[in-house]
Amino acid sequence: MKKRFFSFLQITVTIFFVWYTFSKINLIQLKNIINDLNINFLFFSVITYFFSQYISSLRLHFILNNNNLKITKALNFQFYLIGMFYNFFIPGGIGGDAYKGYLMNKRFKWSIKNIIKLLFIDRFIGLVMLISILIFVENGLLLNLNILIRFIFFTLLIFVGYIITKKLTSNNSLFFKAYAYSALIQLTQFLSLIFILLSLGISKNFIEIIFIFLISSILSIFSFGGIGIREYVFLTAASTIDISPELSTSIGLLFTVCAGISSAPGIIYLKNKWKT
Repeated sequence: MKKRFFSFLQITVTIFFVWYTFSKINLIQLKNIINDLNINFLFFSVITYFFSQYISSLRLHFILNNNNLKITKALNFQFYLIGMFYNFFIPGGIGGDAYKGYLMNKRFKWSIKNIIKLLFIDRFIGLVMLISILIFVENGLLLNLNILIRFIFFTLLIFVGYIITKKLTSNNSLFFKAYAYSALIQLTQFLSLIFILLSLGISKNFIEIIFIFLISSILSIFSFGGIGIREYVFLTAASTIDISPELSTSIGLLFTVCAGISSAPGIIYLKNKWKT
């Protein structure tokens, strides 16, 4: 019942923010922006984003294997792609992480409780990395923090992340190694974002745009596949990055397109999910 309610809430939020965002911009101008974009840079953005998801699957593989849940990288990536497909294309019922857990339980007879715990740790460490970067790229957009305060917040965040991970896994080194994977994931996604900016002819305010992108990434959990929320966040930030609302919205829209294209291959493995 709770899962159905959360799914209904996500779909409702998605529909509302898609409607609200696109009702606030000039659709003809948005169409012209999309028509004029550099398709080559957009292609590299898709490839780079897909690669970031492969690195993300390696982080999960590392966490599973270091907690005695042995799985090959190839099979883990198949499950990961299926989870991406579920998260982006299939509303309601069951989320991508939950379905990955279900497949692992059916294939290996692993404890559902243990799988869910490790999937949570995987997402948790990724969130710690997102907040870590936010602390240093915020640049006075929301808070006016000096470098000492930023460093204190960062140190406390890492300490809390380490303690929680150690408590759940009894592994002293897992947090820092998975955190390093998370850094590679975010760097690759930033590169994907930069390719999107270049495809739109945007060559300024990269730090501010990265900050907005991180905010949209955190808030995207509240909508289906991040659709609607991502575009809305960029719309509201248009004045901050000194570009038109239509151009700003197109950044979020194109990132959603990249995520959708990268998630689509999961349907191949969904049809044949027991192959190794």
